[in-house]
Amino acid sequence: MKRFIFLLAFIPSLAFAVTPERILPKTLVIKPVTWYAAQKQAWSTEVKSSNAQAWFNYYAAAVFAQSSRTDLAQILQGMSTTIPNTYEYWLAKGWYDAFNNEAYEALQKAYTLNPEQPDGYGLMQLYSEFTLDESSRAKFSKGLYSKGQVSSALLNYSYNVLMSLEPGAVLITEGEGTTTPLFVLQDALQVRTDVVVLNLEMLNHPDYVQRKFVEVGLNPIEANNTITSKSAWICSQLPIANQHKKFYYALTVGRDNIQPLKEYLYVVGLASVHSTTSIDNVSRIKDNLEKKFMLDYLQVNFNGEVDSDAGRAFSSNYLLPIILLYEAYQQEGQLEKAKNLRTIMEKVAADTGKKEMIAHYLNATVVETIPYFPFAMDVKSWEDDFKPVAGLIYAGNTEVTNAQYNRFLEYLQVNKLTDLHERYKFDFSRYEEPALAFMTNYALPRTETKKNRYFNHYPAVNISYEAALAYCEWLTEQYNHAPERKYKKVKFRLPSVDEWQIAAAGIKNPTGWKLNEQEVEVRITPKGQEFDKNPELKKVLLNDPEIQYPWFRYFGLRNSPINNKGCYLGNFKSEPCDCPGYKGNKPLNNDGFAAMSPTKSYFPNDIGLYDVVGNVAEMINEKGKACGGSWNHPPAESTIRSVNTYTNPDAAVGFRVFMEIIEK
Repeated sequence: MKRFIFLLAFIPSLAFAVTPERILPKTLVIKPVTWYAAQKQAWSTEVKSSNAQAWFNYYAAAVFAQSSRTDLAQILQGMSTTIPNTYEYWLAKGWYDAFNNEAYEALQKAYTLNPEQPDGYGLMQLYSEFTLDESSRAKFSKGLYSKGQVSSALLNYSYNVLMSLEPGAVLITEGEGTTTPLFVLQDALQVRTDVVVLNLEMLNHPDYVQRKFVEVGLNPIEANNTITSKSAWICSQLPIANQHKKFYYALTVGRDNIQPLKEYLYVVGLASVHSTTSIDNVSRIKDNLEKKFMLDYLQVNFNGEVDSDAGRAFSSNYLLPIILLYEAYQQEGQLEKAKNLRTIMEKVAADTGKKEMIAHYLNATVVETIPYFPFAMDVKSWEDDFKPVAGLIYAGNTEVTNAQYNRFLEYLQVNKLTDLHERYKFDFSRYEEPALAFMTNYALPRTETKKNRYFNHYPAVNISYEAALAYCEWLTEQYNHAPERKYKKVKFRLPSVDEWQIAAAGIKNPTGWKLNEQEVEVRITPKGQEFDKNPELKKVLLNDPEIQYPWFRYFGLRNSPINNKGCYLGNFKSEPCDCPGYKGNKPLNNDGFAAMSPTKSYFPNDIGLYDVVGNVAEMINEKGKACGGSWNHPPAESTIRSVNTYTNPDAAVGFRVFMEIIEK
């Protein structure tokens, strides 16, 4: 049977071969990394001849698939051998070399060979900025505009970014696709030429910084002598060294790069302004959205843009300022304005894959505030149980246990919060005997003994989504009132699916919040020798769909729920296995457990989180969705990518609390 299934797994790749498509610049189209990876593979079969365009598409797909520098160098070497001295080769070389003299020479050669070909205009525009060649930058900006190399939606989005800023502001951007259209607007259409646009990639080059800062009247920043990344250091130090300027950060700047100054940033539109004093940012948002922004394009597709249009890809950034203004309209009783804004909000959400999230926000059951009363808590123990994920986000090392959740219920009882206790207690309404007796006994708080810990350290299940939110709110209030706490202010909450997946994968120092965009080092070993002490080490992207479990660094086991001894590595709805000690057991407990298992029964992932796959599915901040599978899900549905659904409190669904540090 397993052989049959294994063979079937290869049928899709045979039946649905990927057709190579032209790789458009990211000022026109932005597609998932996985799509570019598939296109890289497709174009790799087309470059056996001297087809220069095929080679360039192959290289561009590799860049957008986030291939390693080694891979890109190999492709470039192939181009230099097969299609030397072509426009496509010199353009790819200039792209590879980035901001240096060799890149400049390569791009100049490409332009000389084909000055009317706009594929290289974006790179040449950015390099002109890097060399502070104002006239060349304007020439290529106008060329990009006249030849339609920037989508209308992206120009509209970028216009609204610029209109978010006050006169004479400095705007920090990141990435070619978000910087190029701003220069096009300034150079070709003379929009907000008072704004200084600084690209983070360029700010990592000292020569450019020295020349640019003199040109625009900025003071240099101190050298980075900390462990903070260079880009994050630059973002945090610029406002300190230049208090005579107002600094704004585009909402597309990576979260890690603005983490050090997060508490000083206020969203005012499609950018956040830095301020050491509190500001009324909602009034700024209102002024921008009501008087300055172009929003019609969000509701009507005037130019027939496809879903992957570059401007559409960034549209989800409107949701945060729109939500803040929507709430303000409701509080002010401006219901008609709130209604109109809600229409835009729902349209943007539908267009950007955020429909369910916004629907939940608009229709969410309001969790009643849990009144604060002093309650004995071992704060140090709680802090030790949370492991760093990225930035100021931490995750509980286990799913919330019966013992922990019963403390919350005890708090409600002791303080005579009877209605709240009734609302958030364990829900056994779906059970009949004998299951009812088991579930009641499972959740019952008991005093442990050396011989019997009962079910205290098993995951809490059969609780509602609202109950999980209430628990997080209670924990937040208790912690923030505790005099012995380590952090001044935190927020305990359920994670987003992206946060959960990064935590579940156990990636140390992730570069962002998208699982498929992470590059990690793995161990390549012969089958059965996964724990060899001298493995081959290789870097891979997590966009590989075969990477399913948190032990993927042992690459031979990346898609296997069973180790090389035949034992299950998690609590799943399992099939018979060859693990010593489990032979002959019933199918449900081939992994050692027929249902829920105690937390910490299996090895943790690389950042110290237990049971991220299997045991119980873990609720996220979207109601009705839980990640990681459970004892009642087969291994294929219990992976770091699995998003399971639920409708009611369930014996296979629990939750893991995440902690966000608001103020250290």
